[in-house]
Amino acid sequence: MEQETEKHSGEHLPAWSISIAGTVGLGTAFVLWLIGERPAVTSAIAAACSLALFVIGCIRFVPGFLTFFTERDDVLSDDPEPKHILPAVAMLAFAVEVLLFGIAALALFLRNGNGFTLRSTVEIWRSLDSAHYLDIMREWYISDGDWGRVVQLVFLPGYPLAVYPFYRILGTDIGAGILVSSAAFPAACCVLYRLLRLDWGHKRAFRAVLMLFLLPGGFFFIAPMSESLYLLLALSALYCFRRKHFLPAGLFGAYCAFTRSVGLLLLAPVVLEWIHAFPKENTDRKKWACGILTILLIPAGFAAYLWINRTVSGNPLQFLIYQRDHWSQRLGWFFGTAAYQTKYLIGCIDEGNRANLLGLWLPNLLWHFGTLGLFAYASKKLRPSYAAWFIAYFAIAIGTTWLLSGPRYLLAMPVVAMMLALVTEKRWQQWLAALILVPLSILYLIAFICRWQVW
Repeated sequence: MEQETEKHSGEHLPAWSISIAGTVGLGTAFVLWLIGERPAVTSAIAAACSLALFVIGCIRFVPGFLTFFTERDDVLSDDPEPKHILPAVAMLAFAVEVLLFGIAALALFLRNGNGFTLRSTVEIWRSLDSAHYLDIMREWYISDGDWGRVVQLVFLPGYPLAVYPFYRILGTDIGAGILVSSAAFPAACCVLYRLLRLDWGHKRAFRAVLMLFLLPGGFFFIAPMSESLYLLLALSALYCFRRKHFLPAGLFGAYCAFTRSVGLLLLAPVVLEWIHAFPKENTDRKKWACGILTILLIPAGFAAYLWINRTVSGNPLQFLIYQRDHWSQRLGWFFGTAAYQTKYLIGCIDEGNRANLLGLWLPNLLWHFGTLGLFAYASKKLRPSYAAWFIAYFAIAIGTTWLLSGPRYLLAMPVVAMMLALVTEKRWQQWLAALILVPLSILYLIAFICRWQVW
């Protein structure tokens, strides 16, 4: 009995060591942040809650993370699935897009009355970052002239380049953008289902796709922006890598990092999957080397973007300067984001600023704490590579010094839909999720149509 106890303790020692070290490190960073920022009490509480949920999720993730490198054999799901499931998923995704477009058109009609036209229902999508992407698609980057155009160098070229051929065919930039986004989203949903079927049964995998449909902000997948394309590329790269189709995995990953800077964070799940798949003993050296080359292709895609920076401006890192000077964007702590967004939320309540309250700060904070709450609960059930991907993505994407687009960034993180599928195993949980998410999705879409600072 003594020997079994010692063995049990020995197995848990690495997990406890990593958890304690990580908690102490983040706790120290939090204390230093408090001393430096001196936030209001409400902001400090929001930051502390954000950190606590993140730490809980990470602690619950660590044991599975360690086991991931010792238990090598994946048990693939053999659960039967309905015939023609992928066309059904694609058709459902398209139906969701049509529904969202219809709700947007109805909201625009009720808002504008006699000013409503078919053209206005399309042009409503030329907003937020859409205008930047479409400018780049038509005219590429510029190095001098209008400052608003010069700073568009911060937007990566993957999406504009994908839209350009359709622009040449259709002759309309916004129509081409909507077409690419609307085609990429159903394709991404099909790949998400296929990826999850590697580990899960049909019902859970399909439920994850349904949860992606319900997430507030789904209208961003229609808009001429990079969310749909990024989602498709990221999922395709991960799926191909797990199936050991290394060349397409590398190409998808490279273009993903060429489309959005967070595409670089694909390195987290891909590297972990590579370590998991190729133990030192019994390694197929050819596949091992192919896996390495695939991993290297991902940063190569982002390196191509840096080369464009250098060609246009003379500085491969010029985009960081524009981010800092024009958008006040620098990398910070995710809990700091919760603090300043809470501060501005309270300010909007005091001022009666409904547009910024309902369109900007409240959705950002709901997404922030909603996803962290899901992670704290579901991280133990997630595949460790996907959990690591979420950790890296959340810390980087949300940890910026002036974040306006938190819901949009997190919407494109497919692990959120996976976590929702894990916490809605029972029928009543599924209904509860729908009752919460559907009204929020409709209200957020209306806020977008009303131009309530939805970014």
